[in-house]
This record gives sequence, structure tokens and C-alpha cells, in this order.
Amino acid sequence: MGRAPLFDCWDCAPPALPPRSRLYALEPIGIGTPHVESLTGYASRIADAHAVSVGNLVGRELSVIGSKPFRPFGPFVPRDGTSSHGFRGRARAADGLGETAKRWVGALERATRQTNLRFLTMLPFEGVFSGKGLFRYTRAWCPACYDDWRRTGSILYELLLWTIRLATICPWHGRPLEEVCPHCGGSMKPLGLYARPGYCSKCLEWLGSNGISEVDNRPHPGAQVDTALWYAKAVGELLAVASQLKSPTTVFKANFRACLKVVAEGNTQALAQASKVSRSAVDYLQKDRGFPQLDTILRICHHLDIPLSVFLESDSSDAGARWQRAREVILKGRERPLSWASERARLVLQKAVREQPPPSLSEIAQRLNYKLIERLYQLDRSLSKQIAANYRKSGRSHRWRKRGAPRICERVNIRELLERSLAQEHSVSVHHIAASLGYTNEGYIQRKFPGLCRAIREKCRIQKKARIANMQMALKKALYEDPLPTLHEMAKRLAHSNSGILREYFPTHCDKILARRRLFRRQRIQKLKRAVRSALSESPSPSLACLCKRLGLSRTSLQKMCPHEWTLIRSRYLRTRREASRQRQEEVGKKVRQIVQRLYREGKCPTEPRVIALLPKTIRGAWRTIRAAVKTSREELGPSQ
Repeated sequence: MGRAPLFDCWDCAPPALPPRSRLYALEPIGIGTPHVESLTGYASRIADAHAVSVGNLVGRELSVIGSKPFRPFGPFVPRDGTSSHGFRGRARAADGLGETAKRWVGALERATRQTNLRFLTMLPFEGVFSGKGLFRYTRAWCPACYDDWRRTGSILYELLLWTIRLATICPWHGRPLEEVCPHCGGSMKPLGLYARPGYCSKCLEWLGSNGISEVDNRPHPGAQVDTALWYAKAVGELLAVASQLKSPTTVFKANFRACLKVVAEGNTQALAQASKVSRSAVDYLQKDRGFPQLDTILRICHHLDIPLSVFLESDSSDAGARWQRAREVILKGRERPLSWASERARLVLQKAVREQPPPSLSEIAQRLNYKLIERLYQLDRSLSKQIAANYRKSGRSHRWRKRGAPRICERVNIRELLERSLAQEHSVSVHHIAASLGYTNEGYIQRKFPGLCRAIREKCRIQKKARIANMQMALKKALYEDPLPTLHEMAKRLAHSNSGILREYFPTHCDKILARRRLFRRQRIQKLKRAVRSALSESPSPSLACLCKRLGLSRTSLQKMCPHEWTLIRSRYLRTRREASRQRQEEVGKKVRQIVQRLYREGKCPTEPRVIALLPKTIRGAWRTIRAAVKTSREELGPSQ
């Protein structure tokens, strides 16, 4: 008898299945390359893969998964989302640097179980660049790229490079990016309701070149085109290194300070001039004041021939060679050295002590490229004092103190000016005459012509007394005007720039005017409140726009003066609109119910097209109410009918 054969033991335990994602786990395209996909384009690809619109995907799925809904809520957008997804399109914030981009990345990663979607945005550069002016407000694309992908059977998608405002030319085809649909002539949001890669989200037509040759669409070569092409390639290189960065904020600041120290020897003015940026921008970068704009950094890199990736890499092998080439760019055509060592600057001071004619400290500071002479005193105080003393002894300073120096004005001319001022109806003071002649004060003129100066001063005193009396009379009359003018209006009326002089001479009158102005304002507000309260009893209830037009006020002014009444008017108007909407819906439902019953009696199926054809044209637009009423009426009648 043979032995029974041996069989392998079966493992009946269920296999461990990996967790499933809510949506298709599409792989993002191009991470680590300049062809990286944008997050808005990834969302449109997911919507296309599920055969739904972007509005339904975002409004009904991602808004539920995300930490905060991606759609606006209001009195006319229901919160349950059963009748509308509520999504109105999205601009550039989803691909950006802030909290909005983080919410979009979190929602899509939870829905697809992908863990690297942050590299489809500019989030890796958070804390390095500013998001101000970084993105476009409209969708942009390269038709030649679409044509190439379609011809080779590749996946159509949206590049993150196309969302950056600085990239105006395709770096691979050399043609400008398009922002207007060639079929409907409209521009699109980066993430529209019906967005689909390669197609217009409005007319749903193909966005390729449509047979237009690439050479015909390429711009004429020139310096401006070359610069735009360099910017586009630089942005693409920046996006390519996003996935490799480690603590980019610290690395960028350290590398920029090293660049300033090596390339310009700490001279921010020289670096700013060579890079064609403002000195304040370089100072902000050096002193870590806020985040720089990408445009500023790219301009520095372009003019100094430094790749942007050198500033973001902690261990760059060619950083030293790049710094030296940039240093040559700054030194090219520069007459003064970038910085002066203390020993060299002290030699310049020693030479200036023996120089003839003796120079001033300001001239020496200008030679050494210093802004202030305090730096010279810090280098060598004794030499600086000796240079200043030599300059004073030379007589080059204060030429009018030298014997025989020409006077500012001849005495005959001064006498003529004083006599002319005295003969005028409104005399010019001696102080103003002296200032017009270049004197620091009227002392010299007072000593030479005491009689004329005394007569002018007396006449100016009488004129000032008359002006003050006129000012007092005008303020007294203003108390009885209706409407009462403000102090600013009174000052302009009396030819003064502000009301400070009125309060200086007549504080009591000014206080009375202000008290009456406050009383007038309270009375006006009370009158306004009575008018608004009377509007509360009107039927139908007026809207805020109509009421403000009737009262001649803006909505902001009305809300500021009558906040309680403003809230009552607004809530009553909204309540009236909701009630009117409910009545219209009931009326439409009643008419639909009558038509459905009639069709049942005639033996016809009450479909929506048949019911809508029998309704008046004025209510056919309420298709949601009609659809719900048809459904309810058919359920009430039952299948047996």
C-alpha cells in the first residue's frame, strides 16, 4: 500500500490590503523638473478623470474633505449644497504661498492619498519669496506645447510655470504665452468651473495652435525678448529644485549675505547699481526685513550672471566661481574701489593734511566714497581736526568774512527795496526782504537803515491788528450762518492754510463753532433716523440702495450714522425678498400641480418638457422649482394614476 501524497498548507488569512483613496490617485507630473504640473491643473485632471466638472469636484467633494469649504456661502447659496455646488472658480491663490494653498494641498492629498502635492505649488519657497505680484490672474498656456503632447499621445496638463507672471515666453518653443481663447476671445480663471487641460473652460474648444506655424508666432529677436526668455528659464530652474530644498529660508539669507560680502565687499550701493535695483531693496535683503519679491532676485541674478539655484543650495560647488565672475561685472568700468581699508583711508588723510589748497572734510569723504564725515573722525580724529583747521585758515570757507569780499547787495538797492515795501498797501516785512537777499537775519539791514525798518515794522503791526479784527468779525458772523461752516472752511475763507491760527487767537469762538457743529450733527442724525424709521413702515420694503439714493447718502455714511436702523432696513428687505421668493415658488408649484393633474387625466406622462411647454413664459426660467414641483406632484398622484 503506497503512502498518501503530501500537499502544501493553504493560508486562509485575508491579505492585508492598502488603504483606498476617495478619488483616483493620479500621479503628479514633472516634479523635480521645469515641467512640473500646477495644483489647479492637477485638480482639473482629476475632474476630467472622474467625468465631472471642476465645480462639482471642488464644491461637493473637496469642500467636504477640506478643513474649510472652497465655496462662498450667503443668503442665496444653500449650505447643504444639494441644489448647487456653490463653487465660483478659483484664481491664483491655490498655487501660491499662503494658507489657501495649504488647504487645497491638504484636501487633495486626503482625497488621493498622494503625499507630494505641495511641490505643485510655490509652498516650498514659503519664507523665501513674497507672493505679492507673483501670479497671473488669468490662465496662460503655450499652444505649441499642447500640440506636441497631443501629437505624441502624452498627457495634457497645465504647467506651474505658466501661472508665474514673470514667465511670458515658453522657454522650449520661444513663443509668447497665450491668455485669450482664439475661438471665443475670452480670458479664463486658472481654475474655471469647466476647466479641462488643453481646452477652453468657456467654449470648450481646443487651445492649440490650429495649424499656425511656430516660426510665424515667434517674436523678433532682441534684448527684450532675450531677457524675457532668460526669466522664463530661470523660473523653470527654480521650480526644478523645489523638491530638493532643505530649510531654504536660512540658506537663502546666508548665501545672499555671502554674495554681498564677496562680490561687492559689503557695498550695497555698488551691488544695487550693478543689478539695476533700488538700494533699499538690497538693504532689506541684507538686514532680513520681510520677504523679497521674485522679480528683484531675478533681476540681480540676471545682471550679475548668477543662477538663482546658487542662492538656494547649501553646498554649491561653483558658488565661488560665480561670485568671482559677478565681482568682475561690478568692477567693470568702476573708478572707485568698492571699499577702503582703514590703513589706506588713513594714508589719504595724511596726504590731505599737506595738500594745497587745503580740501574740506566733505571733499575727502567723497573721495573715499563715504556718505558722512563722521567716518573720517572714527578713522583718525586728530588728522580730521587738522584738515578742518587748515580749511578754515585757507579762507575758502565763509568768503563773505574776508576783507574786501563783495557784498550780497549794494546799500542803494536795499534802501530802494525798503522804500518800495513801505509804499505798498501791504508792506513786506524786513525779515522777508533780508531772506530774499540771502541774509540769514535782518540784523545787517536793521543797523544800516533803522528808520525805514522801524516804519515798516509799525505798518506791519497795524496791518496785523486789522487782520486779526477781520478774523474775529468773520468768526462772529459764522456763528449765525446756516449751515454752519467748519473751522477748515473758515481758515480757507480767510486765506490761511489751516485752522491753527484761528484757535491761537480766538479759542472761545472756535469752541462755540465746534459746539454748534456737534449740535447740528446730532440734529441731522435724529432727522435721518426719523426718515429711516418711516421707511420701515413702507410696503414694499425699500432696499438700502434705494433708501441711500433717496437720502443722498452713501451706504457707509448711513451705516455709520444710523447703525441700528441700517441693520433693520437690511434684514427687513432680505426677509421681504425671501417671502416674495417663497410666494413665487408656491405659485409656480400650484400651476405645475394643475398641469400635471391635467396631463394625467389626458393619459399623458407629465414629463418636464411637457410641463414647461404648458407654463407661461414668464416663469419658465425657474427650472429648479419646476423640476421639484413636477417630482412632488408625480409622487403625490402615485404610479396607479
